[in-house]
Amino acid sequence: MQCFYHRDAAAVCTCKNCGRGLCPSCAVDVTNGLACPGPCEEEVRALNRVISRNKTAYEKTSGAYVRVAAFYATVGVLLLTAGLFDWRGQAWLLLPAGGVLLLAAFVHYTTGRRFDKD
Repeated sequence: MQCFYHRDAAAVCTCKNCGRGLCPSCAVDVTNGLACPGPCEEEVRALNRVISRNKTAYEKTSGAYVRVAAFYATVGVLLLTAGLFDWRGQAWLLLPAGGVLLLAAFVHYTTGRRFDKD
């Protein structure tokens, strides 16, 4: 592959933004990637910022799922307990609601663990 800007020079890399071949004199190092000189430099920097924010959000996702699971489990146990004692004659509502929340807690917890493994 040849350099997009210098047709007589061999390309040593491609621009992270547009994919054009670049020779050593054209390639601009933007920390985590190489870019064409000019507009692609800022685009690659912006792309690197997005990737960094996504990594941070992904790392925090597991904890959020586990916290929500703990909340659902707590409320589910409270509702089941109230239903077992037929609190105010509402067992018909409290028992299924508690069961649904415990199921939701289980789903959220297992989903959070999947994020943690990656």
